[in-house]
Amino acid sequence: MVKNQFILKLALSTVALTLLFGCASPTKSTQSRAPVVVATPPIVAPGPVVSQEAALDKNEVIIDKPAPVQTEVASLLARISPAQSARIAQAVQTGSTDPKAVSNINQASPKIRAFIERLSCIRQYNDGGTAVLQNMAATGVSFKFFVPPMHGTKAHNKSTCLTVANVQLKPVTFQGSQAIQIKVSYLAEDSGETTTSNHEINKNSKGVWWFTR
Repeated sequence: MVKNQFILKLALSTVALTLLFGCASPTKSTQSRAPVVVATPPIVAPGPVVSQEAALDKNEVIIDKPAPVQTEVASLLARISPAQSARIAQAVQTGSTDPKAVSNINQASPKIRAFIERLSCIRQYNDGGTAVLQNMAATGVSFKFFVPPMHGTKAHNKSTCLTVANVQLKPVTFQGSQAIQIKVSYLAEDSGETTTSNHEINKNSKGVWWFTR
């Protein structure tokens, strides 16, 4: 009798638990998640490619610097000594006594010095060495067949540069454009030979100096 009552209670408990868990259902969250917004940087369109010269204001005072010597022709030059380089800088600095020309000469002097340095070290014109002058030439001007001063020497050892003895700078104005006429005197220290060359550098409307001869 007691055993039957126990079995009956167990059966009733099982039924109650089944109904309890069978009717229960998991509660789903009705709350929706806000979308995650990933900030992306704005796309900036590249500006137009502008050359250094085109970016200059024509009224801006600039110090004009030369482009480096091209690698493919640098080996065609003799090696300049520090003393020869310093001599060129000094000769250009004292090349004019005209106080009105100081501003223009200061602007153009880095390019003038580089031009003279390269010119004094070109061994001969027919090996392509004069190409080192081309990136300082004005549009339409070619130094391809220019005869460098060392080419006129006979006894000088062409593995060394000529020494610059003197530089004369003469500022000129023609039809509103400014220019500097340049006369360079060279000395071959080993042979005593001397030679000269004449050139002109002009300032364009952008304030950039280019060699015209």
